[in-house]
Amino acid sequence: MYYPYLRARQFELIALRELAIEKQTQGFVFPILEPVKNTFNSLTLANQVFAENDQEAYLVLNPLLGEVTEDNSLLLEYFKGLVNCSFRPAFHYRQNASIIRNQIEESSLQDCMLICQNDISLDESGLRELFDMEQVKAIIVADPDKNRVLRRFLANLGKDFIRLDDLFEKQSRNLDFLDISAHRFSEEHLHFSNEGYNGFADYTVLPSEYIEGGSTPRAVVIHFTYQHKDEIWIRHFTSDTNDSIANVQGKFAEAAEKAVNYCRLNGLKNSAISELEDYFDQQHYPGLGTVKKISIKNHLLVVSSCLRNK
Repeated sequence: MYYPYLRARQFELIALRELAIEKQTQGFVFPILEPVKNTFNSLTLANQVFAENDQEAYLVLNPLLGEVTEDNSLLLEYFKGLVNCSFRPAFHYRQNASIIRNQIEESSLQDCMLICQNDISLDESGLRELFDMEQVKAIIVADPDKNRVLRRFLANLGKDFIRLDDLFEKQSRNLDFLDISAHRFSEEHLHFSNEGYNGFADYTVLPSEYIEGGSTPRAVVIHFTYQHKDEIWIRHFTSDTNDSIANVQGKFAEAAEKAVNYCRLNGLKNSAISELEDYFDQQHYPGLGTVKKISIKNHLLVVSSCLRNK
């Protein structure tokens, strides 16, 4: 199972909704959503679409980033009030075992996930008891190879054990992607089960760090993953006229031309690619949010296909 870690922003949720409706991810993709906004309308819509299409997801109830942080009850109360809830509860662990345990017990939560960093110690107060809770069904650890004691313990705990890797190589400027050639992005889908994991996770084609807002870029980049033999590779299709922030529409056309030509030349097809082709053929610029949505959607389709045909 693949667990893409996303921040529940508008275009990320649109990508997930579209894939759920297309019946492309059920049984292979189980998103983890960490909300960074204190308004939940998009989440509510996603929950409705997920429920109608049998798509499950984890919802982080104590985000580390954004507008709703710390162990408050805002997201917990939202979660408990959802009708036909398709989300499962997830919690960041950071020496807050007693708080998580109390919220699980007082709210009668089930099928919970714990999200951990690799620098934790099994001697931390209440941690083993938290791991042992029957309501905790899944534990995800960032780069678990850096803590072999923790890894061995969790691999034998009888829970769903998931590794989280930060795979996207962020650049300080978009135009720097012009100098990066195609390269391997991931092969976790081939090895996770043989290495003792029940699933694998990453931040899709997005950086792990959260940045609020953004400025108009000098370069437009379309990050596209694809299957190369048995591995997943990535290409960064980047605009060429990057001397100023003017004419973003023209920059998109340059990047889209490269991406569309590559996909057509190599016979790459899915609903995300078709959407990009339509915008390119119609000479229509859909906005940077939609560009990001297409990249995320394509990546989830690529991973789903790899798992389906494994």
